[in-house]
Amino acid sequence: MSSASSLDSFDNFTNNFTKTFSHQPCIVIGVTQSNLPPSPWSGKDNLNAQLCCQPFFDPDSNGGRYEIAFYDNGYAYYETLEGSSLQGRLERMNPQMEFRDLRKVLEKMKQIFEQSITKKADNQISVQLINDDLLLVDIKGLINGSILFKYMFKCLRREGEFYETNYVRQIVYCLAERKSRELELIKLIQAKDKELDDYRSQGTCQLQRAWLATQPFDKEEFDKSTSRQVQQRHDDVLMHTLDLAFDREGQQLIEECLLRNEYLKRSKSSKVSSNSSGSSTKKNASPQKRALVKTNSGSSQSLNDDAVATERRRHEELERQLKLAKERDEQIAKKKKKKFV
Repeated sequence: MSSASSLDSFDNFTNNFTKTFSHQPCIVIGVTQSNLPPSPWSGKDNLNAQLCCQPFFDPDSNGGRYEIAFYDNGYAYYETLEGSSLQGRLERMNPQMEFRDLRKVLEKMKQIFEQSITKKADNQISVQLINDDLLLVDIKGLINGSILFKYMFKCLRREGEFYETNYVRQIVYCLAERKSRELELIKLIQAKDKELDDYRSQGTCQLQRAWLATQPFDKEEFDKSTSRQVQQRHDDVLMHTLDLAFDREGQQLIEECLLRNEYLKRSKSSKVSSNSSGSSTKKNASPQKRALVKTNSGSSQSLNDDAVATERRRHEELERQLKLAKERDEQIAKKKKKKFV
């Protein structure tokens, strides 16, 4: 299958795939009140004013439902509610309102989370840790600019596996994807430098505005220069850790990684099923081969390991190409120098 057809297949897959809670990227929400322990990534001047949240609102299932998780200091707090239970809590929290369309209600909840930082006055969230196992999250927002809407999430603490499967996986995916894009960008910059150098050597390129001139990109020098600026960058990261990790671009990268992982699992599962059905038509198929097919159709953990290994090999190949390109440039430079001596 060509790369173009693979891309088209993935696009078709994402357009038709029904996402679940596990495919929802985390967001950063603003918190007006909180009794949570201080977080090392909340920032010195932003203590407990932000929290990482994974909200999933599904208006089409069981008359409306949601799944939501809050992550803090290595712990996950989770709740899911739907149908009549959701309707009942809404009415208890807002006795002056009627809730005929839960779709609009879920959209309002989502809006409160998304605007909790940019429009704090109209969208307020308070967090209270009752004990080790219960986290209460109160949200308030204005409807039509004047009617107060309230809701409370009652989230129970989940085990560490839940935290790792959702929150940690998203962080790792985002970090790996950003690293991959950095390597691709370095290759592109170096290719542009070679193109400009070729123009200059032919005398067909002359810069009209001298102040726009740049030095050829050198990855080692770039790493050294950024290391010398580590103090300023370190302060920025400390003050805006969650913002930088889960900004709009980060959310898009995470969502794409989650969907690509799902696409990879479906593709491998389809190939295994095809191989399994093909081998079942052979009368003399050995027990070893049947066992191999059964193993290949096993746990998703092995598929995830394959995805990680594939991504690692891709990174290694990119770094190897960068190293080879640098060595070729050095050899060319040496040959040119000998000609002029």
